[in-house]
Amino acid sequence: MSFVLTKIGLNEVTPIYLASLRFSIATIMFVGYTLIKFEMKQIKEFTKDNFITLFVLGIVGVTIPNILQNIGMIHLTVSMASILQNSSPAFTLILATIFLRESLGLRKISGLVLSLTGVIIISTNGNISTFSSSMAFYGNLMLVSTAICYSIYTVIGKKIVGKNSPLLILAFSTLIGTIMLDIISVLAEPVRFTYPTNIWIILFVLAILCTVIGTILYFDVLRELEASKTNVFTFLIPVFAVIQASIFLDESIHLYQILCGALIIFGIWLAQTE
Repeated sequence: MSFVLTKIGLNEVTPIYLASLRFSIATIMFVGYTLIKFEMKQIKEFTKDNFITLFVLGIVGVTIPNILQNIGMIHLTVSMASILQNSSPAFTLILATIFLRESLGLRKISGLVLSLTGVIIISTNGNISTFSSSMAFYGNLMLVSTAICYSIYTVIGKKIVGKNSPLLILAFSTLIGTIMLDIISVLAEPVRFTYPTNIWIILFVLAILCTVIGTILYFDVLRELEASKTNVFTFLIPVFAVIQASIFLDESIHLYQILCGALIIFGIWLAQTE
C-alpha cells in the first residue's frame, strides 16, 4: 500500500516534503506513546547509551532512503520502484554474513535467487530491458540506494534490538531521522500545509499503518529471526504492490504475475526452512 499511496501523494506534494510530513506524524505517535509507556529515567539512559547507533539508524532508515525513494518514484512506475527498493534482502544477506556471522547455506541462497527472479519478472512485465530503456537511470539508482540503506538499517537494528525495546529504538531513531528530514525540507522549499483532504488521509495512512504499525511489527519479528531471514519477506511487497496498483492505478494484472507471485512465496519458504 505504501508505494501506491506515495505515488498518488506525489501528484500533490513534493518528494522531500511528503517524506517530512509523513514521518513528522509518525514521530509524534512514536514518541508520544513511548513517553507514556516508559519512565523518563529509562528513556534518558537508553538514548545516552545508544545515541550514535540511533543517529545512524535515523539517517539510513528514515532520512536518506525516504528522500531517495520519493524522488526516484517520480520517474518510476509502482512496480519498478517496488522491485528496486526490495532488492534489499540480497544486500542484507551479504552484510549479515559479514557482520552478524549468520550462516549462508544452499537453501537460503537458492530461495533468495528464486524469489528475486520472480520479483524481477513480475515488476518488469517480463521485459528485463525495462531497466535500461524506459526508466530514468538516476531514478533506478535512487531506489537501489534506498535498498542498500534499508539493508544497513536491518543489520544495525539486529545488533541493537536483542537487548533493547523495539519501541524505544524506533521512537528515537525515527525522531532523529525526522528532524533531519524537516530541516532539509524547510531549507529546500517553503513550508506548506494547505493540501486537499485526500492527501492528508494518505499521509495519515502512510504514517500510522505503513510506518508506525508496520515498523513495530518488523522489529518484533527481527528480534526473533536472523536479519537475512526477516528481510526476505520484503519480496512479498512487489506482489501486493502489483495487485494494489491494478486496483487503484488501473494497471493490468496477468496470469504470469500470479505465477511469479507463487514463485516468490516458494523462494521465501525455501530460505526460511534452511
